[in-house]
Amino acid sequence: MDLKEKTAAILKQYEVGSRFSYLPVLPKASVLIPLFVRDGEVHTLMTLRSQELRTNAGEVCFPGGKRDPRDRDDVDTALREAEEEIGLPPDQVDVVCTLFPIMNKVHMGRGCFYVDKDKTFQSRR
Repeated sequence: MDLKEKTAAILKQYEVGSRFSYLPVLPKASVLIPLFVRDGEVHTLMTLRSQELRTNAGEVCFPGGKRDPRDRDDVDTALREAEEEIGLPPDQVDVVCTLFPIMNKVHMGRGCFYVDKDKTFQSRR
């Protein structure tokens, strides 16, 4: 088993699926936690939010955001947002698991882990 497969196996232990879809009716949001193997080590990709934004300006974060009406589920939201924000095509993503939802005062968000299918992705930013 290579490092990518080992990482995916560990993360799958934390899969919660849709078990918490009944939680309060807050606006939903999702992030993608991009993992990739490079030089024999697992890395993650984070973004830096613009200083011009009204909320969370200048914060380091994972790609993600609010659910759109056209999004089917949390994973769809995370994939769409990652494509919009960093140019990561959904067909290059293997979603490994979705995490327990986290609520703050304005959103209920979920993290979706993925391990890249290959090493060809280059952020457009």
